[in-house]
Amino acid sequence: MEGNRWFFLPSLTELVLPELSAQIDWNRGFEFLDSELRSLFPETGTGRQHVDKVVRVFLRQGGSRLILVHIEIQSQADPDLSHRMFVYFYRIYDQYRLPIVSLAILADPNPNHRATDLDLRVAGSGCLFQYHSCKLTDFQDEFLEASTNPVAKVILAHRIAQRTAKEPKARLQQKLGWIRELFRQGFPRDQILNLIRALEAMNPLPRDLAVEFRNQVLQSDPGRAMPIITCFECIAREEGLSQGLSLGRSEGQLTSLREAIQELLEERFGVASPIIQQCLLMELNPTTLKVWLRRTATIESPDAYRDLVETSV
Repeated sequence: MEGNRWFFLPSLTELVLPELSAQIDWNRGFEFLDSELRSLFPETGTGRQHVDKVVRVFLRQGGSRLILVHIEIQSQADPDLSHRMFVYFYRIYDQYRLPIVSLAILADPNPNHRATDLDLRVAGSGCLFQYHSCKLTDFQDEFLEASTNPVAKVILAHRIAQRTAKEPKARLQQKLGWIRELFRQGFPRDQILNLIRALEAMNPLPRDLAVEFRNQVLQSDPGRAMPIITCFECIAREEGLSQGLSLGRSEGQLTSLREAIQELLEERFGVASPIIQQCLLMELNPTTLKVWLRRTATIESPDAYRDLVETSV
């Protein structure tokens, strides 16, 4: 799951920070440091205190110069974001003593919510903390639809989730259009597989519409659609579904639990973040989902809920 979620890291950087992406030597690989940082951000009872992703990369110039890239995905408007970004920055720097590029990706639907610098200067002392931010609502649909960057398609999938949260039939039609565009633009099969994972995680459908969706994909153009059906089968096998596309009793129970969780999350906090939706999709133990459902009614924030499901997966 971890690898699938960040499969498009170079493409993400190219889309939102092109100047930085051009300086990184992606051929030398990159290393996630998240697990090493857990001890720096202990649970405090006040919500999420650990970073989303910290990546160690090599720059093209300067020999073997290393830097860190910290990426924070914020699905809800958070007035305390700048403070958290600064705390993450100084704790990470204290641990590694390497230059850090900080990036906040703002995935909430409010176009007026923006990241701001944190100015701690007073009487000639202190510091001004600045970080990059990317507001997903700034991307125009036309740009995303025309782009061949796979992350543009992930953003479009995220928009489908936001726009069709309570309209499953509209979600079905928009998912079909999204997939047809992948084929029209000629995305490679391995990218299609990972993009479909993202689409399905963000945009689950009720059982009957899920079957209709897969049938319509196949019927629309059997020659080009067959690899998509193969992708569905691969995802099903990886999730432990013994009958490929079959939605049997056990899957029906899992689907009902996931839908109940998502409906309650939507009532309390709005549309669940893509990461939460992916965790729900990947969880195959109904007992765990029942625990999550009970916690949905009382948990204090979307970030706390995300911690709950990420820790369990």
